[in-house]
Amino acid sequence: MSQVNREPPIRVLLAMDRLGYDGGRFHGAGRLLVDWSHALRERGVEVTTVIMRSAGIFDEDVHGPITLLGRGRFDPRAIVDFHRLIRDRDIQIAHLQGFGSLTFGRIAARLAGIPVVAHVHADHRAETGGYPWYVQVADRLLAPLADRCIAVSGATARFAISAQGFRSEHVMVWHNPVDLEQYRPATRAERRQAREELGFAEGDRVAATVARLDRVKGVDLLARAWPAVVARVPEARLLLVGYGDLLDEIRSLLDAAGVLDTVTFAGYRQDVWHVLHAVDVLALPSRSEGMPLAALEALASGVPVVAHAVGGVPELVQDGENGLLVPMDVEALASALADLLSDDRRRRHLASRARDSVQALELSDYATRLEGLYREMLELPARSVARDAEPDGPRPRAASG
Repeated sequence: MSQVNREPPIRVLLAMDRLGYDGGRFHGAGRLLVDWSHALRERGVEVTTVIMRSAGIFDEDVHGPITLLGRGRFDPRAIVDFHRLIRDRDIQIAHLQGFGSLTFGRIAARLAGIPVVAHVHADHRAETGGYPWYVQVADRLLAPLADRCIAVSGATARFAISAQGFRSEHVMVWHNPVDLEQYRPATRAERRQAREELGFAEGDRVAATVARLDRVKGVDLLARAWPAVVARVPEARLLLVGYGDLLDEIRSLLDAAGVLDTVTFAGYRQDVWHVLHAVDVLALPSRSEGMPLAALEALASGVPVVAHAVGGVPELVQDGENGLLVPMDVEALASALADLLSDDRRRRHLASRARDSVQALELSDYATRLEGLYREMLELPARSVARDAEPDGPRPRAASG
């Protein structure tokens, strides 16, 4: 694809701690990083994609090369790694996310005198590992080293300001993007094929959740709600897409309630776009969310969402418009799912509005917006004299237009 922008290319370091939970499963932010890298390169941005840890098999799956530092999230040698990359590749902007990348990348960028974009994906206080005091201290001490902060939702922005110490005037709320070419409503043939492959009959009413199976994602709450759904809608089927520590607990809950035979465990899937073709409703039972990628992809695919009204979810799911919002309560979740699975007319109404509700979040438009932010940041005054002190003289900070 030809370059869209005729201005001189920008050289960006785009860094994250890891792409996934192990050597074979992306997490949402990791998939976004891959998508951003690809979309920015298509615009002519020179992206150096960096993962602090080893990427396992992921290095074969991303669109373009990645640099693997092989460092742990607390390894200060990453400062040297980041600084060397910035120097050798004449990087102009550091776009950082994840504790290790944000911590050590901010220090390296300040030493090199280049601006920093921090990217915050969640309220870490609600995550499985929590928000340890030493991480809080590091975040607050280093907050002044970020020139801009992108938060994925208003709820996440409040966390970035109140807990991480970012200045409110530097924090911008940018909802996550979605690839509207890949995620789209299914044709009748695509729906039939996907349902056959997953073992669903024509008359089945399929609810799905796409998430790692842990406490934050609340799949255990969905398992507790599911028997009441089946009691009201006997043809209801549940598709669990994902893997995690709660797998055995969830199986036990469903088995004890006598509904295990109505549930399909699909495991981790990279073809979520294809799986969604078989789905009538997406369940989002999370206890906390920043800006859920699963909901974005479902809505883009014309699938309405039933979700707990937590974190940034109400900024995406509009109750009665493209889905249903409920309080974090098992009975409320069960009632909403049963209502929507049993009411074809209402479900079709919500589905008809689902895709339109995320049209403004197209991935290519997001990449254009990112490039615009990078160019604005090139006009910021230098924040370090480190480059002036280099033996070979100062390096240019920005491409001249």
